[in-house]
Amino acid sequence: MTACAVCGNAELYRRKDFPQTLGVSILALCCVASTATYFYYQQWWTWSILIASAVFDCLLYLLVNDVTVCYRCNAHYRGFAAQPETPGVRADTFERYRQEQMRRKQLQ
Repeated sequence: MTACAVCGNAELYRRKDFPQTLGVSILALCCVASTATYFYYQQWWTWSILIASAVFDCLLYLLVNDVTVCYRCNAHYRGFAAQPETPGVRADTFERYRQEQMRRKQLQ
């Protein structure tokens, strides 16, 4: 895929097709659990929680497919063959399109 089918934008990025809020929630839960076990001097449980969360994260990374997303209209494209030339998200490009969306909303 070289351009967005919805808006025709040629700037696309690739990311994992996993809900980011769920991923951050899992990470926060593991951090709180490991901190609590460390507070009670349960170092084996602390390290077990941290290592298990790292292994779980690696497994998710390997098992979850990629999704291609349009910067402009946020259209998601699943099920296509992975395009090696599609880069990951770039903060400067993402911010440029975010500012563009804000300007369009102000003009309406």
